[in-house]
Amino acid sequence: MRTVRLGSVIARADFAAFYTWKTWLLGWLIRLLFQVVFYTLVGILVGDPEFTRRIVIGAAVVTCVVETMLATASTCWDRYQGTIGLLVASPVEPGAFFFGRSIHWPLSAMATTTVALLAIPPFFGVHWSLWQALVLGGIIVLTCLSTYCMTLLFASLSLVFDQARNVVGTMTSLSVIAVSGAMVPVEFWSTPVQWISHCLPITHAVAAVRLVESGGTAGEVGVSVGLMLLVALVWLTLAFVSFRQVFARARSGSGTLVS
Repeated sequence: MRTVRLGSVIARADFAAFYTWKTWLLGWLIRLLFQVVFYTLVGILVGDPEFTRRIVIGAAVVTCVVETMLATASTCWDRYQGTIGLLVASPVEPGAFFFGRSIHWPLSAMATTTVALLAIPPFFGVHWSLWQALVLGGIIVLTCLSTYCMTLLFASLSLVFDQARNVVGTMTSLSVIAVSGAMVPVEFWSTPVQWISHCLPITHAVAAVRLVESGGTAGEVGVSVGLMLLVALVWLTLAFVSFRQVFARARSGSGTLVS
């Protein structure tokens, strides 16, 4: 936890360096809200109100994927700041450090996703009661952290293939959004793709939010959230193992992280 905390100090400094409340509110947040509206317009063009409701909820939830995936790039910043050598030489747990190092992305995603999910759907026929809004707030927090756990595994790979860091983040985001059920039903895809979909935290998060909207029972929502957390734990474990392997190779001299 101390390592995570120290990593988060850097994250806070980085976030403050390129965002003010004005640029975040009037720039980044507005950009994501328009993204939700853009996807929802597809449902309107189809002319099916139920499909529109499905799309606006899915598009709002997956905004957290877009934001947390930025950690694939920020994980590489230490290479270009010249501090990665110090990290390799230290006895730090690399997974814990990088968990804190980019923690600003899921924290920011909690805010953007909450606004997107509560503010945009009412314009397209989805209205939330107070208790639904409170439940959704908790689900969003867990969703952003769970998605971040998945992102960390890809971040560990981008640390090695740093020149592809933006490609990794963008392609992974698009792929996850495509198969998660946010835009098209999971059942649309072939069986192997459906298996992959159920291994993604965001798939279960989208299902949980739609259950809340449709009046699902607490047990049904709890099952979806539980599956999301279970899958996230697997991703986080793999990420920690991957970071350890990357640092072990660098420390043994068989691989280098120093640009």
